[in-house]
Amino acid sequence: MRSILTILIICTCVLGLFGQSVPRLTRIADDLYDNHRYLEAIEFYQKISKLDKKDYRAIYRLGNCYLKALEYEDAQATFSSLGSIEDADNDYRAQALYNYGSVLMTNSRFKEADSLFAFIISISEDQNLIELARKLKEGCLLALRQQKDRGFEIDRMDEVNSKYHDFGATINPSNGQLVFATTRNLGGVQYQGSQYGGVLPDLTTYEYNKGKWRQHSAQRFNTLNTEWFEGSGSFTMDGKAFYFSSCEGQGGSDCTILVSYLEDDRWTEPEPLNDYVNEAGSENKQPSISATGDTLFFSSDRSGGYGGSDIWMSLRGLEGESWGPAINMGSVINSTENDITPYYSSAFGSLIFASNGHIGYGGYDLYAASGESFYEPELFNLGHPFNSSLDDTYLNISDTLGFLASNREDSKIVDLYSFDVNDEQLFLSLLISGESRIDSRVISKFKDVQTLDLFAFRVEDYQGYDLFEPEKRTKPKPSIILKQEQEAALSKQVSDESKSEVVLTSGHSAGPERSLYAPSLIGSTRNSIDYEHLYFDIESSSLEAASRKALDQLVLQIKEVDISSIEVLAYTDIDGPSDYNQGLSESRGKSVKAYLISKGLSADRIMVRARGEGPLSSRQSWYSKMFSRRAEIIVNAPNPIQLNTARPYAVRYEQTVSQIATLLNLKSDELTEWNYFKTDTIEAGSIIRVGAELGLMPNIRYFLEEKDLRNSFFVYKVKEGDSISSIAEQFDTVEELLMEVNDLSNEVDKGDEIFVYKVD
Repeated sequence: MRSILTILIICTCVLGLFGQSVPRLTRIADDLYDNHRYLEAIEFYQKISKLDKKDYRAIYRLGNCYLKALEYEDAQATFSSLGSIEDADNDYRAQALYNYGSVLMTNSRFKEADSLFAFIISISEDQNLIELARKLKEGCLLALRQQKDRGFEIDRMDEVNSKYHDFGATINPSNGQLVFATTRNLGGVQYQGSQYGGVLPDLTTYEYNKGKWRQHSAQRFNTLNTEWFEGSGSFTMDGKAFYFSSCEGQGGSDCTILVSYLEDDRWTEPEPLNDYVNEAGSENKQPSISATGDTLFFSSDRSGGYGGSDIWMSLRGLEGESWGPAINMGSVINSTENDITPYYSSAFGSLIFASNGHIGYGGYDLYAASGESFYEPELFNLGHPFNSSLDDTYLNISDTLGFLASNREDSKIVDLYSFDVNDEQLFLSLLISGESRIDSRVISKFKDVQTLDLFAFRVEDYQGYDLFEPEKRTKPKPSIILKQEQEAALSKQVSDESKSEVVLTSGHSAGPERSLYAPSLIGSTRNSIDYEHLYFDIESSSLEAASRKALDQLVLQIKEVDISSIEVLAYTDIDGPSDYNQGLSESRGKSVKAYLISKGLSADRIMVRARGEGPLSSRQSWYSKMFSRRAEIIVNAPNPIQLNTARPYAVRYEQTVSQIATLLNLKSDELTEWNYFKTDTIEAGSIIRVGAELGLMPNIRYFLEEKDLRNSFFVYKVKEGDSISSIAEQFDTVEELLMEVNDLSNEVDKGDEIFVYKVD
């Protein structure tokens, strides 16, 4: 009897301890996880999963911690075990299998990953996860197509690489010196980066001497390097000017693009480029100057992009560094994720960049965009050996040598690689020609599918100043490496500060920080909503009725929530001189701001960003120009918010309100709720707004939406002898689709304008 009582007492104590300890451990683990301290969170999730083997959430998060800390074997085992549990309460099974597949891709096990993604598609009920699995499945097939030997070789630069990060290599054309960024200690004052004893990156130089690259001491960029982060750069053709990025300052100053000039064998004090390039409140980095010196390409996370960081370009003005308004490179090049490290090949007329948002092998891949227009180019994955299943970035060609940076050798360290280029134009044409052109062409069917941050490989203990995409995190100020003679002068300055907690970011205020390779898409603290686009008449900055209605409804909604700011991004079409268009876009933005102020909003919270000519403006149809004459309204808030928005449509033909309502399967008063209609007749080219109650998707024969111009459709003018059948055959589409889209019941006539959707 006594032994039974003892057992009962022990069981009661254990159960009581279990009941108390699991919630407590979960709170600690979740706090570490939410603050991106994954290495520390591992220990707690391990304990939780041992105490409660059915705590699938803890097991799933444990796998995430392993994955984000690059512990791939442990991640694979954890996700595999969770994916094999068919318990009805295991809501994490499909997601665990997805992550398991992503780990298989890091090991180049593409066939297994392809099969696994197919299985996920068959079992999951989560449409978003299904689309993600389809996207990675397409990446597996791409990798399998490109694994053949194509005769290209790249070499790891062992005599240059260190046990720290080395990236962003280029050659100064004037003296042949190799310049790149490194996290090794170069001497002087540098903040520590906390990873493997490395410090924040600085620029260094090597020269080729007696068949080897050797460190060069004559030009150590003493005037360029700071104690903060200096990133990759680009030289002009004469080697006399150097454009580079610097993320410096305490308390959240932005990453900035600067220029320095070589005078008497010394680099001048760097100067920041103007506000068109270095837009306030955004990260601007990784500049690449064209061979002609008149175009600057760079990456930026400024508003008005497609997601994460985008590639932008700016054109040089008539005097010095008078750079014009930044132009987004369009929705083919830029994805919903991050598009970074641009290099423009003037010899081949192609933009090469890295992205983790297009179909690829995994992580960041290198792509080439080639064609007559940046907005409608063909996109090619550069393939093996330039891309691997990890991160491949910073491709640059300097005369007869090409460079790239990759962590393929050691997933936690970024190294430099080189390859021979006898002739840049010939090299790139061979890279994406013939069979390679077919195998490497990327036709994304997943344009709006965002990759989970779980598939963006990273080094989580690299605190701040990430090589690719920094994000905000509050953390202690890093320690400083000082030369002995500098200690006395700086000891007073840093003695107290180094012990206190301050915000150290690469260009933003406090908040959670992304890790080394990509932004976190889950739990982001940037709460921005792209509200609606407002459209303007030709050469006008006056607000149309639909625009006033949209702003009135916005004001009513935001009076009920806490917002931090409203950004107005204003554009024009391409007609008229650039200077005039820049001023017109500014006037349009100001008219929106003035209207919001008249409705009671504070002027201090409204920022106008005049963008000049919009990315759709190069197309010559009336509707593409109309959609270019717009203002985008972005609402930023400290906390997640929801706003009711309408979808604006351009009316192609004059119709009455009742006719429009019938075509949309709506009631007339439902349309009136979202619009100010002065008359019952709606003229061709007018904008109408339609709410969430839309009954039918509008037929583009009658209505056009701005996003339609970004899709794979175009307008075709019917020629003599054309028929529906011959047009369908000519453009690889189907007759039924042509007839449905254009609402056709019989054959077309010469001169008719019809919409053609191409079938991938």
